[in-house]
Amino acid sequence: MKRSKEFKDVAEAMGRIDICMMQTVGEHGVNTRPMSNNGEVEYDGDNWFFSRSDSTKNEEIALDDRVQLTFADRDGMNFISVWGQGEIVDDTAMKKKLWQKDLERWFENGPEDPAVSLIKVSAQRIQTWGRMGDHTLELDSD
Repeated sequence: MKRSKEFKDVAEAMGRIDICMMQTVGEHGVNTRPMSNNGEVEYDGDNWFFSRSDSTKNEEIALDDRVQLTFADRDGMNFISVWGQGEIVDDTAMKKKLWQKDLERWFENGPEDPAVSLIKVSAQRIQTWGRMGDHTLELDSD
């Protein structure tokens, strides 16, 4: 994937944002919910989220993999929208790698719990607004 200055600015801004909004497509249209963003993971075009395996968002992604993520860094006055392909990942090693102690409040049995899955959103297009500038980045799918 090409690493432009704009992409590096996006990665840096995402690292400062704790919560984003995730939109998936369901039976009755678009569903939106807040999701915790792991700012400790260096952004490479993939966003990772922990989720309950039986959640509505997992079901929706299994049927329609279109996902949109929106981020707002009010302190830095940067706004980011990511359109991508969602995928449900059940990989205990990856869950352990991405695990943070704070997640225990939602997933009390830890990353080895089979009821816990990961959602991977692979960016296809990113738009930015604010101090980092108005940009549209088309990402390669490699």
